[in-house]
Amino acid sequence: MNLQNKVMGILFIIVGLTFAGLGIWVQFIRNSGYVPVEAEITKIEKISDSTNNWGKHRTSANYVAYVQYEVDGKTYAGPSNVWESGMSTGQTVTIFYNPDNPAEMEGDSKWLGWFIIGIGGIAVIAGGAMMFSSKTRVLK
Repeated sequence: MNLQNKVMGILFIIVGLTFAGLGIWVQFIRNSGYVPVEAEITKIEKISDSTNNWGKHRTSANYVAYVQYEVDGKTYAGPSNVWESGMSTGQTVTIFYNPDNPAEMEGDSKWLGWFIIGIGGIAVIAGGAMMFSSKTRVLK
């Protein structure tokens, strides 16, 4: 086992564990205590971002869904971070609001946390493989 593989393996493991921790936070902790509520999409706004990379002009479209929901008889509205292809105005979606401040809302991160955890797991496995692989050559 050479020193370079060992160092790279340790770095991959540290990065992987950091990603896994972030994924756990996103999936399970970030919105713990938030309460689910049905919200109606009132408007979908298309936001275009133009970029220019080395002479190549590129336009990407991003969308923001504005929602409206009710908590204890009071209506709250604003932009949300819920967006999936095929959403339309008038559709209902589940969002989560902070019971201490109902105007504070978050979307359901259905798969995002698991995705980040998966990236971290792959990095940890790769780091372990780097640490314990040997690049020994047989010379004849």
